[in-house]
Amino acid sequence: MDKQWYKEKEQVHTSAPILLTLWLVKVLPLPVVCGIIFPVAFFYYLFSSRARREIRRFQNQMMTFTGGHVPHRISIYRTIFSFSLCLVERIAGWIGKIDEEDIFYNDDDIDDYWENLDKGQGCLLIASHLGNMDLLRSLSTFCRAGVDHVIPVTVIMEIKSSEKFNNVMKGVNEDYEMTAIDPTDITPETIIMLQEKIQNGEIVVITGDRISAHSSNRSIRTKFLGKDAKFPYGVFLIAALLDCPTYFCFGLRDAPVMLRPVNAVYMHRSDIDFNGCSRNERNERINRLCENYVMTLEKYCMRFPNQTYNLYEYWSEE
Repeated sequence: MDKQWYKEKEQVHTSAPILLTLWLVKVLPLPVVCGIIFPVAFFYYLFSSRARREIRRFQNQMMTFTGGHVPHRISIYRTIFSFSLCLVERIAGWIGKIDEEDIFYNDDDIDDYWENLDKGQGCLLIASHLGNMDLLRSLSTFCRAGVDHVIPVTVIMEIKSSEKFNNVMKGVNEDYEMTAIDPTDITPETIIMLQEKIQNGEIVVITGDRISAHSSNRSIRTKFLGKDAKFPYGVFLIAALLDCPTYFCFGLRDAPVMLRPVNAVYMHRSDIDFNGCSRNERNERINRLCENYVMTLEKYCMRFPNQTYNLYEYWSEE
């Protein structure tokens, strides 16, 4: 059985590649940096057998589920290149080099999202490792997330699993980790603090598509691309405890290979209400929330098959 991601050490043993990428993004136009990424991604493709294995596993399952019908040509290299490009975009976002004209907002529930924020109503965004989950968070620090004032964003993420990247980004923009909480540090007091943030009109972001060390023994099993997969119970429990407007959020590039990337934001509001429900009802609604999220994730995975960056097996039997 392959190791689960949370049992592995950080793969990057030095900050040098991240610092080099940061320097390139700072001094060169983004299309030039994206051009440099082509050979770097090919090097990673050649020497990362685990990435090739997990991407192939995901793509095979998706092809089985869809009967071979996906909108874009899929390949392991295109996914690795797209992932490398995403890292460049994350850095560019945090240093303020993503322009507003590079962001397209879809006509889904984005107006509802903006209206709530304008009224001072905070919300929970359940994101994923599909596309650029850092997009709205970084843009919010520069008032470029569709609202004309800064909206503080708190992200719940595995800080320790990518410590070197996080340390570099913290040096670039102090908001990167000042507003980050590791899931292992969450207590009842943390939930109260998050509730207060949302009452003050702030945003909380968490990813819902990957189990972690603290949640490996408590997960929700549901069908994903036609096969049972584990999703973190704790993420959807947090949504129940916060009991606030909850959106499934995706930041996706128009195509996996673009020298001047244009990203689209997709926002879907959940209709699951946790107000006043009993404990048994709450558990049933938590499961329904997870299932709705997974169905939405599934839809975008099939639409953007080369932008799935969860390079660990969804369908482990552990």
